[in-house]
Amino acid sequence: MRNLFDQYSQPENRLTHALLVSLEEDRWLLNAFVQWASGRNVKKAKLTILEQALPGEEPDLSEEESERRGLPDGCITDGEHWALLIESKVALRPTLDQLDRHVQTATRRGIKDVQLLLLTVRPAPPRLSGNMVARQWADVYAWLSKQKHRSAWATRCLEYMQVMEQKEAEAGYLQEGRLTVFSGIPFGRQEPYTYGQAKRLLKLLREELCKDTRLSRQVEADLSAPGRTAITGHNHSQVWDFIPIRQARKAAKHTEYPHLTMAVGRDGVGAYVIVPDGVKSASGAHLLGTGMEGFRAAVQQVGTNLLSVLQKVRGFVPEICIVQRHWTSRSAPGTIDCQLRFDVRTALPEASRYRGSVKSQPQWLAAAYEALVDHNSNLEFQIGCSFPYETCKTVSDPSIVRVIADVWLGCAPIIKKTTRC
Repeated sequence: MRNLFDQYSQPENRLTHALLVSLEEDRWLLNAFVQWASGRNVKKAKLTILEQALPGEEPDLSEEESERRGLPDGCITDGEHWALLIESKVALRPTLDQLDRHVQTATRRGIKDVQLLLLTVRPAPPRLSGNMVARQWADVYAWLSKQKHRSAWATRCLEYMQVMEQKEAEAGYLQEGRLTVFSGIPFGRQEPYTYGQAKRLLKLLREELCKDTRLSRQVEADLSAPGRTAITGHNHSQVWDFIPIRQARKAAKHTEYPHLTMAVGRDGVGAYVIVPDGVKSASGAHLLGTGMEGFRAAVQQVGTNLLSVLQKVRGFVPEICIVQRHWTSRSAPGTIDCQLRFDVRTALPEASRYRGSVKSQPQWLAAAYEALVDHNSNLEFQIGCSFPYETCKTVSDPSIVRVIADVWLGCAPIIKKTTRC
C-alpha cells in the first residue's frame, strides 16, 4: 500500500511533504515547529501551509512546473506580513543564488518579513543571509523525537523518515549524510524486530560509537576503519558489525586480530570483544595465560570491571561464549556445531560482592578453558554483555551508546593480552 506521504517522485519533495502534512494535521506541532525553526512565537496567528507554492500562486502545480518556476519546497505564512520558506536538499547541494531568489520572489508578492529554512543532509553553505537559517534533516528528526509523546503525527513523520532513509540508502540516492539520528533501539513487545530497521539502527549505532575517543586511547580501536562491507542477515535473528583494532590495519582479514563487535537482534543488543580462531598462536597463548589460573584471573578482572562500570544499568548479562562453527562454502553462513554460553558472574569468587544472586559455578569457566587450550575445530571466544529488550530499558535510550563503549573498555585486559605480539 502506498504511504500517505508518498505523493511526489523526488525524495526531497516526499520528505518535505511528510513534514508539512504532519504540521498541517497537528496545529500544536506546527506552532512548536515554527518557534523552533524561526524563533517566532506564532500561537495566536492563523497559519497557512503551502507546498511548492507562495501566496497568490496557482494551486496544485505539477512537480515539474513548480521546479521550473523555482518555487520553494514549502511555505508557512500568516497570509499577510510574514512567511517561513522551506527549501529541502537531499542529494543536491544548495546554492546561495537559489535561496536568494526564493526570498526575493516572496518579497515581490508583498510579504515584508521573509525567513528561509534550509534543510539538508550535509552541512549548509558557510555563509547565509541574515534572514536564513540552516538545519539538517537529522536535527528535524531529533526535534520530532522530543515531540512524539505529545503528537501522534510527530511519530508518523519519524517512522516515515526511518523507512525513507533505509530505502534511499539502498537505492544509492542517499550516499552521505543522515535523515535520522540514533535515539536508542526501540525493539520489544511494542515494536517487533525487523531486518531493515535493525540494519539502519546498527549503522547509526556504529557511527556514534566511533565518536568515542576513549576506545582509541584505551583499547586502540581503529575508529576510522570501515566495518562490514555489507550488512547481511535478512533471514537471521540478528545483524552485526565490528570495529577493528589498529594492529589489524595490515591484516588480510579482520579475523586475524581481536575486534569489537556489536549486534542488534530479535531479543536484545549485544556488545562483545571477539577473539577469533584465526588470531596468531601467540595471541591465543596470551589469552589462556600461564594456565587455568591466569585465564581465570583475566576473566574475573573483566567481570569485575563490567559489573562495576555498569552498576546503574539494570537487566544486562555479562557473559562468555565459546562457539564452534564450520562452513559448507565460502559464501554460506557458518553452521554452529556447539555453543557454550554462561554468565561471567558464575566465575567470580564466592566472596565477590558483584555476583549478586548468581551462584558460583567455576566448572563453566574450566570447560571453556579446556575447549580453548586443546581444540581441533574452529573456536571463537567472546566476552562482553547482552542487553535483553525485556529486562534492560537502557537499550531504548541513546545512552546505550556509552554503555556499549564501557563494555569494550571493561574488556581491556583481554584485548591487551591478545595483542601483545
